[in-house]
Amino acid sequence: MTFLAPWALAVAGVMAAGLVALHLLARQRPRAAFLPTARFVPDRPAHASERAVRLTDLALLALRVTAVLLVGAAFARPVPVPGHRAVARIVVVDRSASARDPGEGLDSAARLIRAGDVLVLFDSTARAVAGAVRDSLEGARTAPASHAPGSLSAALAAALRAAAPLRLGADSAELVLVSPFAREEWDDATGAIRAAWSGRARLVHLAPAAPDGHASSGADAGVDAGADAGVDAGARRIEVLRATRGDPVRATVALLGAQGGAGAGDGTGVRVRIDRGAPETADVAWARGRGHVLLRWPATLAATADAAPPSGGAARDTVGAVVAGPAVLVAPFAREAAPPPPPGRVVARWVDGAPAATERSLGAGCVRDVAIAIPVAGDLALRDGARALVRALVRPCGPARDARPMPDSMLAVLRGPPRLLATDALPERPARPSRLAAWLLAAALALLLAEPLLRRPRREEAP
Repeated sequence: MTFLAPWALAVAGVMAAGLVALHLLARQRPRAAFLPTARFVPDRPAHASERAVRLTDLALLALRVTAVLLVGAAFARPVPVPGHRAVARIVVVDRSASARDPGEGLDSAARLIRAGDVLVLFDSTARAVAGAVRDSLEGARTAPASHAPGSLSAALAAALRAAAPLRLGADSAELVLVSPFAREEWDDATGAIRAAWSGRARLVHLAPAAPDGHASSGADAGVDAGADAGVDAGARRIEVLRATRGDPVRATVALLGAQGGAGAGDGTGVRVRIDRGAPETADVAWARGRGHVLLRWPATLAATADAAPPSGGAARDTVGAVVAGPAVLVAPFAREAAPPPPPGRVVARWVDGAPAATERSLGAGCVRDVAIAIPVAGDLALRDGARALVRALVRPCGPARDARPMPDSMLAVLRGPPRLLATDALPERPARPSRLAAWLLAAALALLLAEPLLRRPRREEAP
């Protein structure tokens, strides 16, 4: 047991001592004496205060002192404290799509966590588990797997908030991070939030998620502009629909080694379709499948790329580059069209910030509208930048994912200094008082209500 406001106990002790001192001042009637001038004395009881030699009404005194001490103890905010120990742990478990098997992280947490430790589960958000941690671990095993990306910033912030109660039950605290530590889980705020925990962190590595339509490596997602390995021909096969023989986009896809055919085909193993004509209902229905991406990229845009300026001498709207993630393609593009406005998510922009391609969710897949005119003439479609652009545009639906492991520099920041964190350095946010304070106040009130029953009746003496 500890008290969050111990000064209230000191005040109660002073008040109890004052009660004892006042109790020594007893009011007594002086002895009667017959005087000749008694007829001039007022006909009312006469009392005089004098110091008592010994305490009287001990039961009443004990009741009052006990009531004062109970009130003081209630205002001191008592809090039950678990058994004190040397080291407490804050175990942070990654439940995001970056982990291959969510159960692996829960097994690691079950081996590390003990009674009184703190458990934090996170994906794109984080929550601290209160109550029976073991029961919460078992309940998490039956929860559906998360497809959200992980956020170490959210996890570390939740761990800092949840660690405050450890000040009362341990000398030092250890942070344990259980995660595959993918690059996508690190953001600009992660280092600053980690610096707020000035002690050691133990890193427990989990197996990363295998590349698929929701979590993919840099090469598979097409986010590495310098890579030339192309898209996985098995998992990300591309089918170009309604394209002419000299279509530049079809030529770029052929260089990637992932083309599934120029016609409609049977779609076997195809995860991406690039429609160079007018989309049909069957193609839109196909895009609803999990992991399917339909690019509506009309070939008519290419015909306008080298067209003469409009009549009247008006200048043609041109721009020097297009950017999709880290992929940058530099060329004198002509902007003759624009992708649909929001709620589509922008996946590519012109160098001046205007949208060049947007994405709309459709069932379990998505549709991307591309307004980038690749000219038929010239070698732009054969450049490395064009291949990087196509890889970025055919990546899986949703925000960009980077499941590559963190470099050693990031892991070193997460580990921090070799020493443990003293609990005195944790944020000072006292726990809420227990119900014991209310019970103490109730007991004090009951004693005060019983005080009239213990007062000694005083009988008036005859004159």
